[in-house]
Amino acid sequence: MSIGTNEVNSFGTELPEFSESEKPDSRLPLPQPVASIAKSTVPLELPPLLGQPDEGVSRRVGWWAAVPSWFVSMVLHVGVILILAAWNIEPIKRELKLMLVSSESLNDGEALEEFATDEAMASELESSETEDTASASPVVDSTIAEAQVEMNFGDVVATNMPAVQMTSMTQSLIPKSGLSAQANAAMRAALSSRSKETKRDLLSKYGGTSDTEKAVSMALKWLAAHQDPNTGAWSLTHSIVCNGQCDHAGKRRFSQNAATGLALMCFLGAGQTHLEGEYKQTVFKGLGFLIKNMKFQKGLGSWYVGGGGQGYDDMYAHGIASIAMCEAFGMTKDPALLEAAQNGVNFLAYAQNPSTGGWHYAPQGLGDTSVVGWQMMALKSAAMSGLSVDLNVVRKANSFLDQMSWGDYGSFYHYDHRRVKENTGYNSSTTACAVLCRMYSGLPKDHPSIKIAVERFSNDGPSPTNTYYNYYATQVMKQVGGPEWEKWNVRMRDKLVASQEKSGHMAGSWYWADVHGADPGGRLYITCMATMMLEVYYRYMPLYGDKAEEDAFAL
Repeated sequence: MSIGTNEVNSFGTELPEFSESEKPDSRLPLPQPVASIAKSTVPLELPPLLGQPDEGVSRRVGWWAAVPSWFVSMVLHVGVILILAAWNIEPIKRELKLMLVSSESLNDGEALEEFATDEAMASELESSETEDTASASPVVDSTIAEAQVEMNFGDVVATNMPAVQMTSMTQSLIPKSGLSAQANAAMRAALSSRSKETKRDLLSKYGGTSDTEKAVSMALKWLAAHQDPNTGAWSLTHSIVCNGQCDHAGKRRFSQNAATGLALMCFLGAGQTHLEGEYKQTVFKGLGFLIKNMKFQKGLGSWYVGGGGQGYDDMYAHGIASIAMCEAFGMTKDPALLEAAQNGVNFLAYAQNPSTGGWHYAPQGLGDTSVVGWQMMALKSAAMSGLSVDLNVVRKANSFLDQMSWGDYGSFYHYDHRRVKENTGYNSSTTACAVLCRMYSGLPKDHPSIKIAVERFSNDGPSPTNTYYNYYATQVMKQVGGPEWEKWNVRMRDKLVASQEKSGHMAGSWYWADVHGADPGGRLYITCMATMMLEVYYRYMPLYGDKAEEDAFAL
């Protein structure tokens, strides 16, 4: 059946009301407390200072009493210097961060508070001592690229942050020890595909061309030009930045967390960070906006503002912003991003419905597959970035997908419980979204349910009007690879390259009559989705390489 706008909407259009019996219970219990990274340091235990020993001490340490005092002082000082030097070695610092202590969870009824931006923490970003070099050929158009600047998150990171809550990786994580250096390194390697050398190889291997990279370059230039220069945010109503020079502005003007997260995902997907690349300041300002705009309380950090249908940032926005923040941290390991990234992930556990395992427009709603997709991608980005992920949250989310599945081997997926009850039939958007979630949860590509879904995607091909379906199906098909991907890629790639605006103020952007996002998201939403589809060749490393690589990705 065709997919109407009332089935899936990326921007939280309100669904028909549930009956009282179907509504989530606002009094449902909150998640159990999780552990947190230790904020304190390890005390140094030094030998006591030596003075003039009495006769008893002299008899016990006769030879030591004869040692000159200058030699004792030198030994002590050298020891302290070596310990302090070791303290600053990054691998040791990372291991120390894994020490867990107990922490409080959000109490029932307590609200999240906004960051106090006037209470700044003196925290500087790491910056490269060398000049930025151009991206891998073909080079990103740097016409509007900014000069290198000294960047400091000191004025956007709050000092009175609660301890970052960290959950322990359980033995059910694949590989067995999720906290092992080997496992974490393998997960983080997923983001290394965006490096210049790897990107070049993957472009050639998976069907990218100089034309696709030129299109990405033009898109980043357009996005940078439509960032609010004062706040660092993007708006789905992008015309407020360019004074109406671009048409088809979205109507969700106040969904700035979602718009900023989507735009940042495009830059990060191309290997552009606040520390490296042609758009350092653009990315820096965007990340700074998200940190300033976060609400927090006791280890939970939220970009949620209001429920669907009101035009404000809902749980879609939280998932999207979390993906961007986690990826930025994973790519740079900048400690200034750690608290926002981990607290955003922690909020996912709080916002998940404890009964269904789903996420909906508002925290602890019954859930829908579309919103679930963004939250699960955020969890995956967190795992790949070395952050802590509660596997019980992932298990419950997969339980929700079980409830939505239907057809042979559970190959297709409904949008929500009402559609399950009504048996509304095939939904391409939610099926593509759910299949990708299953793949990122470790389901092998030769599983019958994935093979059936992939056959359906291949036969249908990319949709001319359903960007949401194309976005998820493109990632599924690329991970599957083979003839199915080659067939899909040619159609998707060539259509996007040909349909991009080539001249004038709108050059680098896309717009078409999309069934889901055209009205609320407008040109900026479609441009971001199209850009990420053209970054698919190198955005993440392949899931299904050798066995070790497959295991490293599985949650």
